[in-house]
Amino acid sequence: DPFQTMIWNNGKGIYPVANGSPFKLFDGTNQIDITGGQLPMAGYTGDKVISSDYFHRGNFTYFRTSDKIFKTDYTSAASIQTLVVGSVSEMQHTANSIFYWGAGLNRIDLITGNITLIYTPTSGSPDYGVVYNNEYYYCTPYGPASVGASSIYKVSDNGTITTLYTETASNKNLLRIIGVTPNGVIAIMATTSAGMEYVSISSGVVTALNFNTIANSRPCGNVGVGTSRTTNSLVYFVTLDTLYTVNSNNKALWVTDGTLTGTKKVFGGTPTTFAADGLTPQFIGSAEHCENDLYFNGKNGANAERLIYVNGSNYNVTTYPIGSGVTTQPSFRKTSSGIVLIAAPSPTSSSAKAVYKVNCGLLNGVDENGTQHTFFSLYPNPNSGNFNIVIENLEKELSLDIYNLLGEKVYSQGISEQNSVLNLNLITGVYFVNINDIHGNKAIKKIIVQ
Repeated sequence: DPFQTMIWNNGKGIYPVANGSPFKLFDGTNQIDITGGQLPMAGYTGDKVISSDYFHRGNFTYFRTSDKIFKTDYTSAASIQTLVVGSVSEMQHTANSIFYWGAGLNRIDLITGNITLIYTPTSGSPDYGVVYNNEYYYCTPYGPASVGASSIYKVSDNGTITTLYTETASNKNLLRIIGVTPNGVIAIMATTSAGMEYVSISSGVVTALNFNTIANSRPCGNVGVGTSRTTNSLVYFVTLDTLYTVNSNNKALWVTDGTLTGTKKVFGGTPTTFAADGLTPQFIGSAEHCENDLYFNGKNGANAERLIYVNGSNYNVTTYPIGSGVTTQPSFRKTSSGIVLIAAPSPTSSSAKAVYKVNCGLLNGVDENGTQHTFFSLYPNPNSGNFNIVIENLEKELSLDIYNLLGEKVYSQGISEQNSVLNLNLITGVYFVNINDIHGNKAIKKIIVQ
C-alpha cells in the first residue's frame, strides 16, 4: 500500500489497489469496486487518500480525506455516506462527538448526525488538538499572530467550550498542545527572545519544565507523543539532550507527568546514537502507548530502524529489529488487544512487508499472533463511582464484573449497549473492571474511586 492506510472493521474493509483506480470495498464475502461516486479514485493527493485518523463505532467506521468525512458499515459501496464536504485538516473523536477543523472548529453529533460550528479563530490559525478523558484540548491562535493573545481551550463531549488559560505576555505565545496529564496540560510555549520550552499549565499557573538552568537541559522543540491511557497519564516528547544550543543536533526522549520533578530524560545522544521518527500526536500511527509504556520507531545505538520499547514504570529501553535496510518508518495502530505495526520482516529486504503485533500485557517481545480481546474505555478516572463505559465493536451481550484489591466481586451486570453509565456506591479505593465475552476473552481496566 504505497500511499495510504487500509481500513478494516469486523472483517470488512476499504483499501486502494493502484493510483487512479477505484477503491475496493470488501463486504465480508466479495471485493467490490467503489465506482458510484461514493469515493474518488485512489491517488497521491490529499483528496484521494484516506487519512489515518479514522475510528470505529460498533459496525460503523468514520474516516476522511482532506476534503470530506465519510461513514460506512461496509455492507455495500452505497453504504458509504458523506457527512462533511469542505476542507478537513484534522478529525478527533470522543464518545459522542467528532471534532474537526475546517472553517473553524466543528462538531458532529454521533447520535443525531447534526453538525455545528462551535469556534471560529479571530486571528492566526489553530493547531491540532488532543483528546484526554473524553474531552478535546487545543490552543489557538497559532504562530506570530498569537503573541500576547493565545489560549488553551477544553471542549466537552457535548461541545461545550471552556477557556483554561490565556497567555497575555507581549513576548510569548502558545504553539502546540502535546498531551494532558492530571497535573496539567503539556504545551509548547514560544518566547520571542529565548526560543521554545515545554510547560505544564494547571489552574492558570504555568510551570516551565526546564529545571531553570541551561546546564540541566532546557526542554524545547515542537514534537511530543501525546497522552498515555492510564491514570498516571505520562506524556513523552523529544527535545535537546544535555546542552542547549540553537543548532544542536543532539536529541533526547523525555517524559513528564506534568510536574517539574516528574520530568525526566529517558535517553538520548548524538544523531548516530539516538533518533526518533515522527513522535507527534498530530500524525496518527508514528508511535503508540500501551498504558504508560511507549513503542516507536527510531535509532538506539548503531542499529537504525528499530522498534523501541520504553517501560513506563522504570523507563528501561529495549529495542527489537523490524527490518534490514528499511528507509521509511513503520505504521503503528492501536488495536483492541495491543499494537499492530507494518514494517519489513527481519532479516529480509525492505521490498517485503510484514504485520507485527505487540501484546501490551507481554512486555518481553513482539508477537505476531494474539487473542482478540474486547476493547473498552471508561471515564472519568479517577471518579466517585459514577463513570461511563464505552464498548468498541459490540456484537453480543457482554458481562461486566468489578473486583476490589482483595479479589472480591463487588458488582456485576450484563452489557448490551455501546455506551453505559454506572452509578455505584463504592468506598474509596482501587478497583478492577472486567468485561468478558461469550468466547472467554476478557479485558481489564483499573479505576480509582475517590
